Amino acid sequence: MKKFIALALGMALAVSSVTAERISTIGVRGDLSFSVGSELGSDIKDVYKSFGVNLDPTTEVGGGVTLLIKNTFSNNIVLQGEFGFAHNVVGFEGDGVEMTFSCNTLNFAALFGYDFLLAQNTVALTPFVGIQAGYILGDCDSEVTVSGTTQSDSGSVDSISLSSLLFGVEALVSVGPGHIVLDGRYNLGLFPVRDDDSDIATFRALQLGAGYSWKLN
Repeated sequence: MKKFIALALGMALAVSSVTAERISTIGVRGDLSFSVGSELGSDIKDVYKSFGVNLDPTTEVGGGVTLLIKNTFSNNIVLQGEFGFAHNVVGFEGDGVEMTFSCNTLNFAALFGYDFLLAQNTVALTPFVGIQAGYILGDCDSEVTVSGTTQSDSGSVDSISLSSLLFGVEALVSVGPGHIVLDGRYNLGLFPVRDDDSDIATFRALQLGAGYSWKLN
């Protein structure tokens, strides 16, 4: 499955850069992510359950910056490539225990969408679906607080990437020489981060972004 995602992503980005009838915009976007629907690894969950502790996901805030290239075909079909950096955070709590896990990733994404042109073509509203591979950079950090006592740790993990499906809507609003970019999406993590043959957590998040893009033709 992971090999298929990597192959599909590579092919989509290649098509995006080579075969698009025209490249319409290039831009940069700042992102805020709110962990929603993340899952704690079953091994860790079972350990805490054995002590009568049930951990539920909390909403943690991460963020990042993304370079985007939007290619538009003559029939309003959109293929968008993205490249960016993200700080990913998930959290869990319950019965006096609080836990967070975070890592930084270098993300590559390919989005497929359709442009709906509004307000005399000054606004492009683009629902999209896509795939993303986020390659883990450096060490990952964890912090566990039990009854007010906090223990922190940092180190490498066995997993090398976070793979996910993307669903959302992007809006481009014509302002000045380019466009204001507004983006809302859900990042559905597919596989948990693993270390020492144990599942740690699956990253999932609601992401909101804003930026600016420029016309290239």
